[in-house]
Amino acid sequence: MQKRKNIRLLLSLIVMIILIFGFFVFNNNSKNYPSVDKQIFQITNLEKIDRIVLQSTKEKIELTFNGTKWVVNGTHEADRQMITVLFAALKQVEAKRKVASSIQDSVKTEISKNGIKISCYEGAAFVKEFWSEGNQQKSETYFQLGDGIPYLVTIPGYRVYVASVFEVPTNDWRDKRVFNFNWQNFKSLEAVFPTDPKQNFKVSFQNKFFGIEGISADTIKLNNFLDAVSLLRADRILTNEQGKIYDSLTSLSPIETITIQDIASRSYELKIFPIQKGKPIVIAKTKDEIVELNSLALKEIFKRRDYFISKEE
Repeated sequence: MQKRKNIRLLLSLIVMIILIFGFFVFNNNSKNYPSVDKQIFQITNLEKIDRIVLQSTKEKIELTFNGTKWVVNGTHEADRQMITVLFAALKQVEAKRKVASSIQDSVKTEISKNGIKISCYEGAAFVKEFWSEGNQQKSETYFQLGDGIPYLVTIPGYRVYVASVFEVPTNDWRDKRVFNFNWQNFKSLEAVFPTDPKQNFKVSFQNKFFGIEGISADTIKLNNFLDAVSLLRADRILTNEQGKIYDSLTSLSPIETITIQDIASRSYELKIFPIQKGKPIVIAKTKDEIVELNSLALKEIFKRRDYFISKEE
């Protein structure tokens, strides 16, 4: 009996020691990481922000809402999904804690050298400005207000590298639609196959419907084709420097050229170049830029004249 009593007392003592130790650890951690204002980097009335400037030592990106859509650097329509991600990050980001004092100076130096300055405006009024930078492993993100103390930030419930949202280069902010125009103004589409000209065809408005000149076309196939062309998106829009690696490929004759004309006689051209063996991307060129297309998307638009001939013909 006495032995059991001693065991119970020993167990009680162990439990008390564990509780005391746990309290000590928790209390010590609380001293190391004092509470912070989690919303310090969030923006009141975020929905009213209509201009965001992302500036680094490499480039300056200005995203502006013109009343109907977001525009990149005043020229190109912005990718809606990218804008959605940007605003979601700005809305949900929270300061987790101040960066440890032992590394504050090095983090501040890194931010000043390589950080990205995010400036938010409502009309002409300046609303918020802070800097963003991540660690080398791209596992942690630091935000800093002006010359203040950097904070480790996070999006609650997600294990994401928050800084990646602001590190996106200019072209990746752009809408990736290849034929980016109002399709209500569509007039005609011409497909040319240089190595097999008999398969060339032209789509135009005929008797209140779109048809292919010279043949009775399968309307379902034709409509699906036009839908695929209108929805075609590039995986990437390359800069002039990035496009140089494909100089030898784009000097070759294209395997297909698609030219679309609208009712104002403006033309939109896409040249598709030979598929590279073992690569999942296809290189194409608009009038001004090299783009990378997904090979699966190409299958939907690489259609020859014979494909559309109606079986009832």
